[in-house]
Amino acid sequence: MSSSTLSRNTNQNYLPDDIFIYNNERFYDYIKQSYGDDLAGLLSFQAIRNELHLVETSYDDILSIFQQESEEINKLRQLCCFKISNDKYEIKLGVKLAINSLINLLKIKQEEQNKRKRRASTKYTSSNVDTLKSVDQIRSQNEMTVPPTIAASPVSDAPSTQSALQLIQNRLNDIGHITDIEQRINK
Repeated sequence: MSSSTLSRNTNQNYLPDDIFIYNNERFYDYIKQSYGDDLAGLLSFQAIRNELHLVETSYDDILSIFQQESEEINKLRQLCCFKISNDKYEIKLGVKLAINSLINLLKIKQEEQNKRKRRASTKYTSSNVDTLKSVDQIRSQNEMTVPPTIAASPVSDAPSTQSALQLIQNRLNDIGHITDIEQRINK
């Protein structure tokens, strides 16, 4: 797929952000509404119950069902195919394009969500690194500001260490809270 096709598909990715939690009827209803009865019927017949199943399969796997013969498949053929001779059918181009488009859009959506998760994880990690740097800076500042005679006394150093640790703990709590909110927003 060329980069211009990829960017066009990315810009036209109308899939809902929560598409990967759709299952069974909710999934089929979405497919029916967005792509039509024929595609919803085909996916239902194949027991492709959610988007993750669809991402893991191929266009050819889905359409291979039409190589089989049965009464149920003949009903499906009437939806998804047109008859070209006595017992020969051709799959409608729109059905082929819809399947291919849906699979590609789902893969793009999955990539986007994975990138968001990685970015959120990276932000959280970099926040932790910044906090650790701040802890080291506070420690070094405390060491520089405490006179040598006081530094030798563990009792007098305890309150300043405790207050520094409390500040650090508060900062870590803030970072964790902010990261949690960002992850919920990015879902």
